[in-house]
Amino acid sequence: MDYIIPKVNTQVGAVAKYSGLNNVRILNAKAIPYVIPTATKDEPIGHSELGTPIYSDITFDACSYTDNNGRKINVEEVNIQTVIITISQPINIIKTAIQGRDGTVKEYIGKDDMQVNISGMITGKNGVYPLDKVNKLKAWLDAPISKGITAWWLANLNVANIVINSFDMPQTEGGYSYQMFSISAISDTPVELKISTQ
Repeated sequence: MDYIIPKVNTQVGAVAKYSGLNNVRILNAKAIPYVIPTATKDEPIGHSELGTPIYSDITFDACSYTDNNGRKINVEEVNIQTVIITISQPINIIKTAIQGRDGTVKEYIGKDDMQVNISGMITGKNGVYPLDKVNKLKAWLDAPISKGITAWWLANLNVANIVINSFDMPQTEGGYSYQMFSISAISDTPVELKISTQ
């Protein structure tokens, strides 16, 4: 509801009568003893092709693997500036029901792999499909290994490697100069093996 505020006496302590509001007292904000902390604004990490600030991008790190024919395949890194990331953390719980007792006994509680969903857009120049960058992303997604991923937002949540579950690259009606994509993945923690000699 919109209120029409007429000219009123704005002296401290005066009682103002607004349309629909009665007994609204005007306070002196300078006299309120609360300390309002000042924060420094985050600086953008760069600017997009349109000149808009970028605060969070993602880089799919370069990797290499050996294919089924024994050939070594090198995959280039891909940086995406227009991206949204979602994280969910499933919890593993072993529960045991006991007769005569309500509820269950929780014997073990541990974290499962994080579910990582990445939605983004690869942009090209007006009227030009970004074929080269789409092919690079497809090659990275096709690599059948655990792959490194760099984004400060993910690093803050301790995610540095992922394994791809699935991905989508739909065509968009009326859109040609960009490619939407979404990636479903799980986090992966590299296992370090210690070799000991007898």
